[in-house]
Amino acid sequence: MSTATENPSMDTKSESIIKSSFHPTTNVHRKWWKESIAYQIYPRSFQDGNGDGIGDIQGIIQRLDHIKDLGANLIWICPIFKSPNDDNGYDISDFQDIMDVFGTMEDVNELIKQVHDRNMRIIFDLILNHTSDEHPWFVESRSSRTNPKRDWYVWRDGKSGGLRPNNWESIFNGSAWEYDRETDQYYLHLFSRKMPDVNWECPALRQEFYKIALWWLDKGVDGFRIDAVSHIKKKPGLPDLPNPKQLEFVSSFDYHMNVEGIEEFLTEFKRETYGNHDVVTVGEANGVGADQAVEWVEEETGKFNMIFQFEATNLWDKTLGALDVLAYKRIMTRWQKSLEKNGWNALFLENHDKPRIVSTWGDDKEYLRECATSFATIYMLMMGTPFVYQGQEIGMTNVRFPSITDYPDVAARNFYNLELAKGIDQNELMQIIYITGRDNARTPMQWDDSLNAGFSTAQQTWIGVNPNYVRINVAQQQKDENSVLSYYKRLIRLRKENDIFVYGIYDLILSNHKQIFGYTRTSDTKRAYVLTNLTDRVAQFTLYQGLSSSQLVLSNLLEPVAEHTDEKSFKFHPFEVRVYMLDYKKKEPHQHHHHHKKRHVTDQSENKQSTLSTEIKEKDDTNQLLTKKQQAALQKLEQMSRDPVPQSEQTQKDILSSLADATTRTLTETSNQLKKAKSASIAILIDQDRLVPPDSSEIDLENEPIHKKRERQRSLVLNLENLAPVVQNDPNSADQRRRSFSTVISQVSTKPSFKGRHADSSSDEDDDKEKTTTTSGVEEESTDISGKDIDYSVLYDDTIEDFSYTSAREQAQKRILHVCPHIIISNILNYRFLWSDDDDDNNQLLEDAINVIKGLLNYDSILRFQLDDLKKDSISLNIIDWNNLANVPPPFISIPDNDSDTFYFVGILSILSNKIL
Repeated sequence: MSTATENPSMDTKSESIIKSSFHPTTNVHRKWWKESIAYQIYPRSFQDGNGDGIGDIQGIIQRLDHIKDLGANLIWICPIFKSPNDDNGYDISDFQDIMDVFGTMEDVNELIKQVHDRNMRIIFDLILNHTSDEHPWFVESRSSRTNPKRDWYVWRDGKSGGLRPNNWESIFNGSAWEYDRETDQYYLHLFSRKMPDVNWECPALRQEFYKIALWWLDKGVDGFRIDAVSHIKKKPGLPDLPNPKQLEFVSSFDYHMNVEGIEEFLTEFKRETYGNHDVVTVGEANGVGADQAVEWVEEETGKFNMIFQFEATNLWDKTLGALDVLAYKRIMTRWQKSLEKNGWNALFLENHDKPRIVSTWGDDKEYLRECATSFATIYMLMMGTPFVYQGQEIGMTNVRFPSITDYPDVAARNFYNLELAKGIDQNELMQIIYITGRDNARTPMQWDDSLNAGFSTAQQTWIGVNPNYVRINVAQQQKDENSVLSYYKRLIRLRKENDIFVYGIYDLILSNHKQIFGYTRTSDTKRAYVLTNLTDRVAQFTLYQGLSSSQLVLSNLLEPVAEHTDEKSFKFHPFEVRVYMLDYKKKEPHQHHHHHKKRHVTDQSENKQSTLSTEIKEKDDTNQLLTKKQQAALQKLEQMSRDPVPQSEQTQKDILSSLADATTRTLTETSNQLKKAKSASIAILIDQDRLVPPDSSEIDLENEPIHKKRERQRSLVLNLENLAPVVQNDPNSADQRRRSFSTVISQVSTKPSFKGRHADSSSDEDDDKEKTTTTSGVEEESTDISGKDIDYSVLYDDTIEDFSYTSAREQAQKRILHVCPHIIISNILNYRFLWSDDDDDNNQLLEDAINVIKGLLNYDSILRFQLDDLKKDSISLNIIDWNNLANVPPPFISIPDNDSDTFYFVGILSILSNKIL
């Protein structure tokens, strides 16, 4: 039996290695599964090949050309193994046989061959956490307490008084324990009671699973998607969960999801099965965070090639129909950057367990086509392998069946029955199922407008067909070049034809914009801009990089985008998409990068004319970059500095004297250091306004000075990029009109917008009038992509407010406190000093404060202490909390450390509003 690696028709690029564009010491391993587009099939609903109303393997074979034509080349088949079908095939009774309704093993062999003949690959679902209660293993295990397979499952005695072993709740609701009368013990089932959990602590059980995996690999399967794998390890002792609310059963995820010790099982599984095969493995790893993901998918030592993460999909449960764009950007960026060098992402929007994306985050009425294509673009062009779920490529929607009896899903029925018993109104329960039910994604694939959407010729299908199949179907969209399906084909072709969308570096831009999700992908020769409006309202924004229509490679507008050249200000229609591709000229790196770094910095400083005299000349020009609000705040700040709150004359003299001494000493030290730096041909880049913007194609990311790298590192988290005024679109200019799926709209949507924690700064009244969000300045920033010391820890905060200046500053202060002397640094951070009557003590206190900041605070902006310089140093303006001027943090001046490639920064103390900074 041939395997994937022996198939002569398969892609030959599976094992080449290319040099990373921005990580000189890192090789990027080119893999076939990184360059693939995956397509998920839920076989029961894909195509009925024998007319019994249930999808099957022969039906899949009939529709392989659709998948091929779409551009996908990796197929994931949900379970087709022998099963009583309590949970649609995930309750397996025989891993080496096929469910009767799906076909035979001969059909499976034919499917594998047909897939390979089309130069595609195929992976199967493998369920390692549980089996069916009808599996021979469990039948033996429950036969007696002394059976050799008793330990293959999790059995426990009940507590005294007839109570269950613990208070764990099943994922499918109710208790996670089921009583067995024959042996007077309980067995654990995290899912359905007919799906008992296997015991991975048992070596004999593990060996059986290894044999099964190898058996399927020998049959030619190209890998596995491993279901619920993060649940195979349980907390030792299976203790009760804390129950302060005195619930009958307590959500038990914390004690069986990604529990410590699971890595030993996974490492052994890989070593004994697929570790030496050219296959792909995808783990369904619920509970694994971005900070842990590298351990799971690291290129050499990871347990899988990639994992499905559920942080983004969990937003559906929180928003119930409206997307929090800021939260989505934060989560996706965290995963992109966490796995940038040492791992790989599995990208997806939909699957068989989640409702349809256009009906949850989008608008499946007025903007079906637009939102379907917008969400497709945002995930398809990220770093990772994209998975398309059946029907997603035509914009299939949620369904509303009239009765709970129309929903086969065991989870939905359990929920309905339990809540109904509590007295909840059935209509209210149905509304919840309409929004969140898994069967939304399991209605039959809509192939055409014939009976049963072309899925089956049977009079009745296993689940109802969505009535909108008459207008949403494959056949109709194949004829329409503007359809969702046609757009998916163009999008997939764009990704497959441009390596930049596979291996290029991802960087978030417009991180604070509440509607636009924008990012760049960068390679040695190209930089792509992916810009999407993920809301049903018009959105405005401004970029640093000018973009031209000649660089536009993809748009979801039905009409051509208006001609534009070097445009920086944009106005996007609801759910509008644009992808631009720019030439990127990477500078030739020095042969000895470390030895020539200082000379490279000097050359940059000469090109930028970054001298103090140039700064003074350009002061007026830079001041024009400030908004009116910022200029007003600066004037107030200057006045406060000139007229501080009255103090005694002697106190002011003492403070000013100490301040002057400290400042003189610091400036002397700075001057000496600068002279040394100059003699050593090290330039200090202090003309921030003349620096190349982080997104510019002129930037040399590999040889960039360390301080500039760190500025861009921090830009994602602290949002400290230069400000520039928003260039408002001319309200009288011709407006690029959009069409909904079937008709041209003549005005902006009046659908009420979702108001959350991130409501626009403009008033609700203005928002209702304009339905437009603008940024308060140029919000584009680009994170560092070349160093190992990127600090994304602030992104792990549970609140989205961590993108605000105030909260980000608080997070930074918390980290500083871990490494700085408590008394001194706490006084510095709170802008208070304990002054004594002794001048020597005061001087020593100032000296200590300066030393702490210089040696430990390691603040990596280049900021001047002179108040007038704040006007042209817009980075410092971003730090200022304009609503609380008394809490302006101290500016800093830079001093290079000649002994290393880092910069330390000395704080210059100044008086403001009767507080010492």
